[in-house]
Amino acid sequence: MSCTEVFLNIRDFGARGDGKSDDTQALLAAMDAATRDKGTVYFPSGTYCIHPVKVPSHITLMGNSSWGYSGRLEENGQPADPGYMGNTVLAALSGDARALLDLDSCCGTRIVGLTLDGRHLGAQMHGVYSRHGGVEQNNCYEDCRITRFTGCGLKLDWVWVFAVRRCIIIDNAQHGIDVDRGYDGWVIDNQISANGLMGINAGPGMVCYTGNRIEWNKEGGMFCNDTQNINVTGNSFDHNFGPAIWFQNSRANAVSGNMSRNDGSGRTDDRSCAFLLEDSQGISLTGNTVWCWPHRELSEAGHTADGTPYYGIVVKNLTDSVVSSNAMHRCASREVIRDLGGHSRTLIEGNVGSTFEESAPCAD
Repeated sequence: MSCTEVFLNIRDFGARGDGKSDDTQALLAAMDAATRDKGTVYFPSGTYCIHPVKVPSHITLMGNSSWGYSGRLEENGQPADPGYMGNTVLAALSGDARALLDLDSCCGTRIVGLTLDGRHLGAQMHGVYSRHGGVEQNNCYEDCRITRFTGCGLKLDWVWVFAVRRCIIIDNAQHGIDVDRGYDGWVIDNQISANGLMGINAGPGMVCYTGNRIEWNKEGGMFCNDTQNINVTGNSFDHNFGPAIWFQNSRANAVSGNMSRNDGSGRTDDRSCAFLLEDSQGISLTGNTVWCWPHRELSEAGHTADGTPYYGIVVKNLTDSVVSSNAMHRCASREVIRDLGGHSRTLIEGNVGSTFEESAPCAD
């Protein structure tokens, strides 16, 4: 077999990609051929309407991504630009399934350069579902746009070894990425925006979260419950309606070099903050920066009307932990650090910052 033959054009299997025809059978046939030939299913530009499918191991689904963050609205006689959805779209025809692409017990599969559009169908359909089948999976999701699902964008349920890179995961009803019981992974250089719960629901261990932009998620940027040995480095958190990062009942995690702006807005409890650490051990929170835009007119989001966020950092019941060298200029309306006590062998010092009132006004 020649090298070119392993690239299987889905249109050769009868797919139309016209945004109307049912291309499910063509996709199933192409994936079956790719499984036999160790091949890649290639999607030329188009919108391929499919019902949810089970994806096999050791194949690649590859499209021509070219998506953007958002499209131009219709104005001044110019038509709206829908091109932000990308050149290669897999659009759901139904939502009565666990996920549009189900990778249960799947190993060595790549999903590259595709837009997955759930069209808000079903009660709780994820964009992608994955769970280990007794082996380390090495599944990768790259350059994808995952949007409008009634579940999570990515539901990684007890996964072992995975990577999510250069994706935009936006406008899903639940978490953007749910790393439920996931281990040994990399979540790098993604934009995770405007999801209905957390941007990331972090899994229990050995996952690196690096260089992501996490913004406008309804419950917060990142929730870390019962996690251990995760690394959160160099991320940008912006306008999440809960903490940028929230640790609860977690152990031995490192958080450094992150930026938080206006996270915790619109809340009136202790989650009205950039960082919330509670009932945890071995947490290192160092070298992060927090800043707010208190005069920005965003009344529908509650950023100015109610004085939120209230706090920069909230800490409670920490053991063997370090909260140090964080810079928080104009970080909150009430307290830079809200210390609720209950700590053991914990260092909280060297943090500098100011509330809105304490800092001199500067140009916004």
